[in-house]
Amino acid sequence: MITNNVIQALYRKYNRRPASVDSLDIHLLFEAVHPSNTIRIDDGMLYINSIPADSPFHSISLGNIHAIVEFEETVALVMHSTILFLSKVNNDVRVHIKPMRDSLWSRIKDKFSFVA
Repeated sequence: MITNNVIQALYRKYNRRPASVDSLDIHLLFEAVHPSNTIRIDDGMLYINSIPADSPFHSISLGNIHAIVEFEETVALVMHSTILFLSKVNNDVRVHIKPMRDSLWSRIKDKFSFVA
């Protein structure tokens, strides 16, 4: 089961892109993901045909992927601020978008703001 703690750990562990796209476990996308997700790689782009073409997650540059991680029932594509979870048992795709944090200045300002 993918919990919020697991998601946060993925963002922390894979916070940078690998030195080369060749070090990604791309074979997991073809061997572990359910066949109905129909994944294709062409010209440095990853296409997931089970996601509608007008979605920003239909095509992803391989250079933007930080890691590909296998779990019991899913394969995770970890990027800077997004994780795509592709199911191994059906064509489900789940997306986690990392919430934006307030800037340091904004947090300091909030600490010292006074309500009149």
